[in-house]
Amino acid sequence: MRIVLLLLFAFSLYAKEILLVSILPQKYFLEQLVGNNFQVKALIPPGASPATYSLKPSDLQTIKKAQYYFTIGVPFEKANIPRITSANPNLKLIDTTKYIRLYPMQAHHDHKDHHHKGLDPHVWLAPNLAIQITRSMLDTLLQIDPIHKELYLDNYNRFAKEAIALDTEIYSKLIGIKNRSFLVFHPSFGYFARSYNLEQIAIEQEGKEPKIKDLLHLLQKAKIKGIKKVIIEPQFPKRSAKLIAKKLKAKVIVIDPLAYDWPKSLKSLADAISH
Repeated sequence: MRIVLLLLFAFSLYAKEILLVSILPQKYFLEQLVGNNFQVKALIPPGASPATYSLKPSDLQTIKKAQYYFTIGVPFEKANIPRITSANPNLKLIDTTKYIRLYPMQAHHDHKDHHHKGLDPHVWLAPNLAIQITRSMLDTLLQIDPIHKELYLDNYNRFAKEAIALDTEIYSKLIGIKNRSFLVFHPSFGYFARSYNLEQIAIEQEGKEPKIKDLLHLLQKAKIKGIKKVIIEPQFPKRSAKLIAKKLKAKVIVIDPLAYDWPKSLKSLADAISH
């Protein structure tokens, strides 16, 4: 029994501090920086939507053990931060969008393009903005663990170079394409589109399937623009997107903007639009 207690005590001394993030791409970014120095946990699991995911008792247990929570502005945060900070009043919230200019969400609605209420949180889907996200993370790491300053700076430098290389690869794929419009169900790719002079056209109306009249108008718009790609996400309904794709004789492509493998996800999106 004494040996067990000693082992538990030793484990508690060497247990890594927990850093929280909301989504898996953030986990990818933060893990590129921290190496093995911290344990990074994403509150929203694979396959779940930041618009609908609810905290589970196991999440609250994790939250109680964490010291820092790196936020990014997804709807999950607005809905759950009061509960999160209640579970752990000492938890420090770090805004990872502090270096980024945010733009309104855009969506198709009532025969015209209009803005959602609120700002678009999908900043991680543009490589140049991912560098700014990791820089805000780096700021905090340098404050809380200055002993490993050189490691974090080296890791940030490496990640920034990889992100620039990814940006160049995507730019090269997209620079020559004639049709620069693509159809999506949920308008997740606004910052990506802005970075590469593309236009995303959304099917949904504030998270809901569109009405028939709006669907017909959207179909007409897509035909005029010659759209042959419909991009859907695993977290959202697929019925109207598949219906539109059938009418347009367009290809349906599934892209997960919340995947942990962030470079692969963006390369897949660039491939989908360019081919």
